[in-house]
Amino acid sequence: MSRGRKNNSGDDMSIDAVNDTSIGPIDVHVGARICARRKLLQLSQKQMAEKLGITFQQVQKYEKGVNRIGAGRLYTIAVILGVDIDYFYSGLTPEQTNQSAEYKECLNLKFLQEDDSEFKSDPMQGAEAVMLLKAFYSLPLKARNALLVMLTSLKDREDVDSDA
Repeated sequence: MSRGRKNNSGDDMSIDAVNDTSIGPIDVHVGARICARRKLLQLSQKQMAEKLGITFQQVQKYEKGVNRIGAGRLYTIAVILGVDIDYFYSGLTPEQTNQSAEYKECLNLKFLQEDDSEFKSDPMQGAEAVMLLKAFYSLPLKARNALLVMLTSLKDREDVDSDA
């Protein structure tokens, strides 16, 4: 079903360029970043929705990438989550951004390069990383320090084993 807006004559509906196929991989990526940060801060979707003045169902749709987020709303989300706007876009891969003609145009103008490090995947974005961070910070300080010592010694031991 198309969405429309009344034109100035008031009787016809003109079709906007927005349709279901306009949602793409960047919207999904931004939604996943919102979800990961919200969970890290231990905010429920309901709490997030209340801060935004929307329903929790709308937050769900944003996080799944089903609904596109406007610039003003994304800014408000960034403020609530305590991050800069670029946080939501970090980790985008060229495959995700190659979907847009604007990105291809920027590549042709040398604004972006295929091998830019900012477009490489970041393992800290995954759900496992969020779970590990939550578990780590739920430990007492002494336990966290002991865990870090243990992990460091395992890494050092692995380096010795791999040299042999």
